[in-house]
Amino acid sequence: MSFLKPSEPVYLRGPLAWLPERVVTNQDVLDWMGTRARPSWIAHRTGVEQRRWVEEGQSCSDAAIGAASRLFEATQVDRARIVQVLLATVSGDYPTPPTSPLILPRLGLERVGVLDLSAACAGFTSAVHVGAALAAATEGDQLVIAADIRSKFLNREDLATTALFGDGSAACLVTRSAEGADFQLIASELAADASMADIIAIRAGGSRLPHHRNDDPSKVFLKMEHGATLFMKGVENMSTGADSLLRRLELKVGDIDWVVPHQANLHLMKAVTERLGVDPARVVETVRFTGNTSGASVGIALAHLREQLPLEPGQRVLLVSAGAGGASACALLHSL
Repeated sequence: MSFLKPSEPVYLRGPLAWLPERVVTNQDVLDWMGTRARPSWIAHRTGVEQRRWVEEGQSCSDAAIGAASRLFEATQVDRARIVQVLLATVSGDYPTPPTSPLILPRLGLERVGVLDLSAACAGFTSAVHVGAALAAATEGDQLVIAADIRSKFLNREDLATTALFGDGSAACLVTRSAEGADFQLIASELAADASMADIIAIRAGGSRLPHHRNDDPSKVFLKMEHGATLFMKGVENMSTGADSLLRRLELKVGDIDWVVPHQANLHLMKAVTERLGVDPARVVETVRFTGNTSGASVGIALAHLREQLPLEPGQRVLLVSAGAGGASACALLHSL
């Protein structure tokens, strides 16, 4: 496990979220797939009532810029202090180059460090963890973005996957300055469960099976296998990660005011809530109107807590995430 407890205070400004304008209802999904299933079936199985999908010409970099631009406008970020851009994504514009350098000109940034971070559904929390470590060790601010476009990797013949996922992004500034900050990072922890490394995957497009050698069209799409195992492992990894972090900090679940879990699906979130013993009223839930936005989901949900829910200064906020590859990430924040 990778545990971080900054020796000097590290703060978050934001996050701000971005969602595409295109609203896709459950009926829209069924029409797109050409199936006669009922919209209520999707809602019952996943908890998702609608999601947002990008337009044909939009990509991961557009989503990343959308969230970062909202952050800059809403919080008056001093771009001259940004020394590093961290982009958490598993759906970059291209296999090569990384996407983080592509967004710099449109954000008015020059000569800063860039890093694409691939941690799937643990993306936002993992990027905050890395950004906090950099902020504590270097001068300057870290721009953390999580952006994922899942709609372009969905198979019209796979209702279980297509009905679940949406597109979106979230951005925050990780800094040692308390000015204008919304949260202080108390601690964070990363881990991985290699036993589920390939349960969620896009099989083609990497060095193991390049596109030009692939003769199976289904392998270019996102596929989830062994649904029962995936559900069980998701609940286990999120719960274990949360328990581990709280134990290190000598805290109990009752000490936490808000829990922001990865918005995998409503049933998995409820199972994690029950296993942790958390009051459901203190669990932030956005999956009904966003779908599963992969690595961006925790950031989008935290932005929802910051903007729409009765968050008060001095409250403890626990971020809990896990997903593809068995990657998991948890963090404890203190609201300001």
